[in-house]
Amino acid sequence: MDAKDILGLPKTAHPLSQEKKSRPPKESQRKPDGISREVYALIGGVPPLMPAVETSQLKKRPPTDEKITWQWLPFTSTARKDNLQLYHWVRVVNGVPPTGDYSFAKYNKSVDVVKYTDDEYEKYLTDPIWTKEETDQLFDMCQRFDLRFIVIADRFPSSRTVEELKDRYYSVSRAILMARAASPADVSGHPIVKEPYKVAQERERKRALSMVLSQTKHQERKDAEVLAEAKRIAEARMVARETVVARGS
Repeated sequence: MDAKDILGLPKTAHPLSQEKKSRPPKESQRKPDGISREVYALIGGVPPLMPAVETSQLKKRPPTDEKITWQWLPFTSTARKDNLQLYHWVRVVNGVPPTGDYSFAKYNKSVDVVKYTDDEYEKYLTDPIWTKEETDQLFDMCQRFDLRFIVIADRFPSSRTVEELKDRYYSVSRAILMARAASPADVSGHPIVKEPYKVAQERERKRALSMVLSQTKHQERKDAEVLAEAKRIAEARMVARETVVARGS
């Protein structure tokens, strides 16, 4: 007695052989060059995310007529004013070390700060709230710290804000440029002359930025709702205006 006798099912003989369903021929994928068979089997034939390097490039050797060595050699940089001599490893080809300036010296950028004389200061630069000593200190620090006014304000001897330091520097530079020019048209395209620094505008910009950064999430949602409502009203008015124009025509 088997399960079919218990369930009362008829006994039917199964065919010994069943026709196998025809399957589409499997496309054979060729293993890319530069990938081992084991790695290709693990990724399941999926192309790698990173491009494979051709083995021919890995086996490529430098020309036989070049003898490359690395030597510990001294160097100087034009970016330094003290002619300090340091050492680094240098790639030397056929015993000839590279010549020229230090490769990173080109990234040493400096700001051209305007210089003035005592006569020019007396004629064009006198200010009731600034002394000559303070102005000299300001320009020396601008040259030293490359116009980083945050650093200058932190180290300035007297109590001056960043806006006051900027205003004094740019006003003096602008006055000197205009005084030395043969005509105002010669320096009209200079950025300092064309776009003078405005203290009130800078303070208002910082105040508005501080208000935006200090907003809460609730205030941001309220502002977004107000802007969305204003946009909806503007679009409704535009549609109404277009409707009136269409009726009139």
